[in-house]
Amino acid sequence: MNKQLPERADLEHLKGQAKTLLLSLRSGDPDALARAGEAKASYRLADAQRVLAREYGFASWSKLKRHVEDVPSRRSLFLRALRGGDRDAVRLLLDTDPALIHSYDEEAFGSPAIMIAAERDDRPLVDLLLERGADIDSRSTWWAGSFGAIDTASDSMSEYLLARGATLTAHAAARLGLVKELREIIRESPEVVFERGGDGQYPLHFSKTPEIVEILVGAGAELDARDLDHTSTAAQFRIMETDVCRKLIEVGATADVYIAIMLEDLPLLERLIDDDPECLGRTPSDAGNPMIPEAPGMPIYTYNIGLGRPFQVAIAHSKSEASHVIESRSSPVQRLLSACWGGNEGVAKELANLVPELSARDQAILAEAAWGRRIDAVKLMLELGFDPDATGIHRSSPLDRAAFHGFDDVIELILKFGPSLEIQNEFGGNPLSACVHGSLHSWRKDGNFPRSVELLLAAGSRTHKNLRGSPEVNAVLQRHGIEIG
Repeated sequence: MNKQLPERADLEHLKGQAKTLLLSLRSGDPDALARAGEAKASYRLADAQRVLAREYGFASWSKLKRHVEDVPSRRSLFLRALRGGDRDAVRLLLDTDPALIHSYDEEAFGSPAIMIAAERDDRPLVDLLLERGADIDSRSTWWAGSFGAIDTASDSMSEYLLARGATLTAHAAARLGLVKELREIIRESPEVVFERGGDGQYPLHFSKTPEIVEILVGAGAELDARDLDHTSTAAQFRIMETDVCRKLIEVGATADVYIAIMLEDLPLLERLIDDDPECLGRTPSDAGNPMIPEAPGMPIYTYNIGLGRPFQVAIAHSKSEASHVIESRSSPVQRLLSACWGGNEGVAKELANLVPELSARDQAILAEAAWGRRIDAVKLMLELGFDPDATGIHRSSPLDRAAFHGFDDVIELILKFGPSLEIQNEFGGNPLSACVHGSLHSWRKDGNFPRSVELLLAAGSRTHKNLRGSPEVNAVLQRHGIEIG
């Protein structure tokens, strides 16, 4: 029977095995001689390599070597086929190299193949992987805590995986709202409420319904426990599921100003602002925020409600009553910024005399508006005299922020106010290079990168070496005589 190559076979390790075998052959070791199958007066390294190759199922050392050297490219093709749902390509690649079934996608937080297929909601692809030996319970390699397929797939796919034999965990039961099953898991293993799962979250972080919250809290779950990746509580994770978040607050979880805004709990919001008036000027990612500590993967608010000051979050989520409470307790500068963000031209112009007094941090809200394509807010701020080069996150200017997403309308507007075309962000790029880079890496789908590049070049932007973007952007660059890097 052939030996199984390691999942991540390493050529240098195999060479070491061959050298060790050679020493055993030359010393007359019986086991080594039996592996060789023939007695020789002297053995060479090539003899040991041939024996090793044969044991791994290859006719020669050169074929074993080529197989191992080609693994990265085959794995890349396999993962690409998985992401694209190309079942024929997946099947062919597994025919060629069955070990690919154990591949992990490092670009997707170390997700195993079964997770990729499950997140696509592709049952035939899931079936194919299971037929080829995929472990239905395999988990990601994410540093903060691994995820399984039933932790991330749709409810219907998770039910299908459970029917195919996936193991139900307390985290998954909480996420899927499986009341009876969760009670049984806790009855058998009460300690599960204190176990970390994906991202280092506890089952409480995954709560789908108020009833799930009650079950877990009744079993002793710690209300304000934080995960490892985002250093956030269950209430902060569930802030968009207002019934769940409200239940967590009702049973004793600690609220912050953003929770009060999203719940539109006005007495709570008033109390939190009165207790900490400075909260109105902070964002969730600001250092020193008492309720939202610094996190390796940024606070969870980055991904569910957005990283804005309280007035920005209230406006973005149409929490008008919360906005009124915030405005009533805001300083004149905060009222100006809020009016600009919300496009309230009347109030903004009444407070326009404060613009020269704004701090660099306050001016940076212009870059935030450009990033979010809030074109009315961008226009209003520029007309009021905000600095068109005010830099925000990553030392990026408003032009740079708009360029990364290809927001040609925002770029066109900002260019009318004479911004610097060469101000560098913290990565050393200017707005043009940010735009070219963004044509490949922006997650927004509403930008017009070719026109954005045209606008920047027409305005006189200097080109950087090694510019290379999407095919459409490269065509624009080449039309202007710019060599593609």
